[in-house]
Amino acid sequence: MLRSLRGLVCHPLQLHHAFALQTVAKVCSSSAVTQEAQTLVERPRAVFCTSENDPANHTAQHEGRHYSIPLEEVKVVFPHGLPHRFQQQIKTFNEACLMVRKPALELFTYLKNSNFTHPAVRYIIYGERGTGKTMTLCHVVHYCTRQGWLVLHIPDAHLWVKNCRELMQSSYNKDRLDQPLQASTWLKNFKTSNERFLREIKTQKKYVWGKRESTEEGRPLGEVVEQGLARVRSASDAVGVVLKELKDQCRLGSFRLLVAVDGVNALWGRTTLKKEDKSPVSPEELTLVYNLRKMVRNDWNGGAVVTTLSQTGSLFKPSSAYLPQELLGKDGFDALDPFVPVPVPNYSPLEFESCYGYYLERKWLQHEKARTEDGKEELRFLSGSNPQQLERLAAPL
Repeated sequence: MLRSLRGLVCHPLQLHHAFALQTVAKVCSSSAVTQEAQTLVERPRAVFCTSENDPANHTAQHEGRHYSIPLEEVKVVFPHGLPHRFQQQIKTFNEACLMVRKPALELFTYLKNSNFTHPAVRYIIYGERGTGKTMTLCHVVHYCTRQGWLVLHIPDAHLWVKNCRELMQSSYNKDRLDQPLQASTWLKNFKTSNERFLREIKTQKKYVWGKRESTEEGRPLGEVVEQGLARVRSASDAVGVVLKELKDQCRLGSFRLLVAVDGVNALWGRTTLKKEDKSPVSPEELTLVYNLRKMVRNDWNGGAVVTTLSQTGSLFKPSSAYLPQELLGKDGFDALDPFVPVPVPNYSPLEFESCYGYYLERKWLQHEKARTEDGKEELRFLSGSNPQQLERLAAPL
């Protein structure tokens, strides 16, 4: 159905000649087109962009506007945390622009007014497919990074419960399974985002990795990360040590900790992984999942847990499911209760206008009809103001 609708945009019906509008890239040669019909749907950049690029200063007056993140900062803050299509957009436009939306502003308000001596509050970002849940989480990650928080970011928890190329028995606990490749990848990116903290935070106990390798008490936490990167077999255990040390030490108040998990519903339910005897692997048998479940509990203080629910990688769930009780199931819902739900809807009229104006300004919309009022309304109708659908409809235009 979507393919057929997209075709309507790619090959729109012929409009009455009086309503045909001129594009910027291709000047119409017909002298019969009136001056009024040649007026383009143009908007000043200030309408859909803001010069305020610090998320801490974003307020309701910035809602619906795009702010820019320097590309060098993107590499540090999001070494593995941006959706693929948004990465492609960054390459195309040579800039990283996020829209300031109400759900993110709501979360900023919560975080600014939190009492961090109390147990960590869990926030669950949810909504229908393609509404912008992951981008809302990325906005929060950027906010906390700018505020000097240590950010523990899991960009797609579903990758830990499906299609793992290598599973091996844990040397620490024979009942659990390690995922060395996933663990080492996460450690590498965690190091990129938090190098300063890894130098400053010291281990609170000695950790033995083998007969000849150990990390002494009082050593920089970065040495644990390096151990996991140098010895891939130790990577899953190194992740567990890092999470344990962060959870224990953030209570002391020396740093604020954000636990940001995209697709937290992956931590409960079923996996696609199989053991050697072909029996299914349950999530709690995976060392990474076992340790991450501890981080999303509220038995610690000094930070916050911000998560999203994802349909994209959700296994064995109806494609229409999006509510917390549907995607988390009873076990997941009970484990995260109590939590603060943060719904992410489709674009409001203001947000749609802003996104449409941004695409026009960046010359992402080249088709002459797409730049008319009628074309804009057709895009609004076909996309249902859904951010993901609008982006996909606009791509071939």
